[in-house]
Amino acid sequence: MIVARKSEDEADAGKWYMMAVDGKAAARRTGYCAGTCGGHGTEAEAVEHYLQYQLDREGDLWLARRDERACEMCGEPTTLRARLGRDSSLFVLCRQHQSTSSLQTLARRRTAGPPAPPA
Repeated sequence: MIVARKSEDEADAGKWYMMAVDGKAAARRTGYCAGTCGGHGTEAEAVEHYLQYQLDREGDLWLARRDERACEMCGEPTTLRARLGRDSSLFVLCRQHQSTSSLQTLARRRTAGPPAPPA
């Protein structure tokens, strides 16, 4: 599982990083945070940094499927899909919207979750 976590290490205490958590094994930094990343001030910044890593390295466009569904951007029926990251659910994107910018928009929507109910 990939999660944003605040570091507890002395040198990086209080900074946010994206971490891979594998059961009982120690969590480790992942994505661009695994490299020379100096950490992030907020959880949202860490999540955005990992999204950029996925867009750069783990995006798959033009995946064809047999069943037709509505494009998540415009509603046009399509059999095309896209994936962002390993073992992730597919995004439905028509021919016009098969792009990393559309993938980024939809990934941000999924990360944000459902809208809050009215007060």
